[in-house]
Amino acid sequence: MKKTLILMITILSLACFAQNKEEKAKEHPKTKAAYLVNVNIDFAFKDKEGNDLLDSANDKHYAYKDIALCYEVKGKKIKIDKPRMDHPNDQFMYKDEETKTYHLRVFLEREVLFLQLNATTTDTIKCIIKKEKGSTKIEKVWYNGKLEWELGKSKSQVITITK
Repeated sequence: MKKTLILMITILSLACFAQNKEEKAKEHPKTKAAYLVNVNIDFAFKDKEGNDLLDSANDKHYAYKDIALCYEVKGKKIKIDKPRMDHPNDQFMYKDEETKTYHLRVFLEREVLFLQLNATTTDTIKCIIKKEKGSTKIEKVWYNGKLEWELGKSKSQVITITK
């Protein structure tokens, strides 16, 4: 009787252990690698006197409602519009509390973009986007043909443009 009882307890324990192991495998599936996506860059715009051109308190500022991000298809500029996204125009503005400066965050999902700051000013942003197994990241950014940011060489992802 004792042998039968020990045998049943052992079988039940093994069955519970196997079932628990299967449940854990379902809860925590193996993943190949973490996926890193870093495709944003921040811009601060200043005039020659150092005034913040994104701050509406300044007389000569770029109004956020006028700022648009575009790309080109067959010679035609198309405004980025993704209505279901958090930032439907692939950009947003925020105030950096440390520097008290407004920044324009741009999501660089294409290698060539046009940043329309107002009706008369449109600048060109070019970048190298590197896609590898497990990550997408920006390697270099040019603003109006000038290299402004490079991965590993620039600590901050904020580019200050003087207008």
